[in-house]
Amino acid sequence: MKDLGDLKYFPEIEVARSKTGIFLSQRKYVMDPLIETGMFGYKHVDTPIEMNHKLCEDMDQESTNKEQYQRLIGRLIYLAHTRLDISYVVSVVSQFMHSPSVSHRNVVDRILRYLKSAPGKGLMF
Repeated sequence: MKDLGDLKYFPEIEVARSKTGIFLSQRKYVMDPLIETGMFGYKHVDTPIEMNHKLCEDMDQESTNKEQYQRLIGRLIYLAHTRLDISYVVSVVSQFMHSPSVSHRNVVDRILRYLKSAPGKGLMF
């Protein structure tokens, strides 16, 4: 066995140590989907979902790109490990992975815009 020293980076999680504790951040992992979807220049929002927003499975709605939706949801699920503020809304939108509509994608886009407001926010231990 070899001592590799203090942990600084775990897959997609940056680890910083200080006298007050350990800080976990996924800043780079937040920025990647913003750049990939072309939303980096979009204005940020203060909440991950609108108040009293109802999402449901409606067969009459226009569908969206299923593969891209699933990839974004996968990233958001991973982000929810250190971003507890999005965990509820991510669990809601992940229920529609089998048949996403434009309204579901709009909520995912809003989550991304919310994450843009504080990309380096993380957990302190």
